[in-house]
Amino acid sequence: MSRRQSPKILKKQDGEPISRNDLQFELLASIFSDKNEVFPDPSQIQDDKPKKVTFGTLYINNILNSPKASKILKDKMLDSADFATHFAMLSLLINLGRINTTMSFFHEMKTAIRTYHPIPALQRTTGNLQDAPRLKSILKAVVYGPDTPKVATTLRDCRSRIEEGISPPTHIANLIFILANESLSISKLHFSSHVDFLDLFTPVQLSSNSRARMFLWLVYNYYCQAAPSPPELEEKPAPNPFSDPARPGEPPPLDQLTEAEAALENVDPPIEKAISDKLVAQRMQFLAKTSTKGKSGIKDDESIASVDSTVKAKGKRRNPGKGKDVKGISNEDESLVDQPTPSRLSEVQYRPSPFRSTPLQAKQPRLVEPGQRYSPYARSFESHHPNVPRVRPRTLLEHAWHVVACSDPLADSDDEMGDEHCRADYVQRLNIVCRLRGKDPTPEPE
Repeated sequence: MSRRQSPKILKKQDGEPISRNDLQFELLASIFSDKNEVFPDPSQIQDDKPKKVTFGTLYINNILNSPKASKILKDKMLDSADFATHFAMLSLLINLGRINTTMSFFHEMKTAIRTYHPIPALQRTTGNLQDAPRLKSILKAVVYGPDTPKVATTLRDCRSRIEEGISPPTHIANLIFILANESLSISKLHFSSHVDFLDLFTPVQLSSNSRARMFLWLVYNYYCQAAPSPPELEEKPAPNPFSDPARPGEPPPLDQLTEAEAALENVDPPIEKAISDKLVAQRMQFLAKTSTKGKSGIKDDESIASVDSTVKAKGKRRNPGKGKDVKGISNEDESLVDQPTPSRLSEVQYRPSPFRSTPLQAKQPRLVEPGQRYSPYARSFESHHPNVPRVRPRTLLEHAWHVVACSDPLADSDDEMGDEHCRADYVQRLNIVCRLRGKDPTPEPE
């Protein structure tokens, strides 16, 4: 099977379970049940050397030593060996890129950017498999001594470290990331033209045991095999225990299967089908419960009360001068210290002002004297009362401070009860607009 024809990433619809055939469960079981204790584990030191363990133990310990692994997860993996193995199987598929990081395996997932998929073959025990992005972050967070200055990113880095006597050259999860990234190079070196490295973990007509042996051979070859010794020492490195018995050091053969023989592998038992139906039903119940909560609204009287409280909250004003003795302000400057004004006219008793029309006057049409241009603003108070002394106008800074301190930004502009200074500011703005009207770059009227 060519690389282009092989489906490397598992694709499923939301809620669709992942079967044993999707996982290639018998392949994973063969990998994690291998009894060859030939892989050095940096987390276990024995006689000043890393203790040699099986691949399954090495991979599980790698997860347990990750800083991103929570205490609950570690305790669950230590308490249940089956859960630890199933969690490691799923992590290996994510490590290889077979399972995409958009998948989640927790039925109470709320985010919409991931899809939920039950895995009955790996969820036969109690425990949360979490989601794919979190599992990938656990694998990437593992810290290993030789990777501290520079993390190995290629197979050449791994081989050069082995030749320098650094074994293992990197932690096992990082090595598998490298193997997946350089699958084409591995295929050219060790496989025939019809098989790709990542094809080992897809449904192909190759036996699960032979594919597991090939995977372990590759891991051993780039993880812990010693470099060749000089000829004068006459020492031979330890052979790869997963090599072809007929050809020591060479990769093991891949056993071809017929369609009938391949169909007998990775068959879902009835108990796992029942588990799948149960998990899907739990997911549907959770979604129905969540949608019901989202549709339920508040009562009418509650909404009215909330709106009323919001209006009252918006009507509150700040008083910067409250409780403070303002010094350095003369009698003629007392007009600069303004009292807060209410935002709603109905909250206070209405007082007529010479600068604002009363509600009754607002309903009556205004008469324009002959020869006088219409203006939306009332005539100035000074024209009617020339003997009344004018209040000293505010400076630009004083008026800006007054607006910031005494205006409610949440209140409507129609509800603002401005004073003479605000009116003067509006008139000045209107005069500027009138002078600019008709000059370039005024747009043409529609």
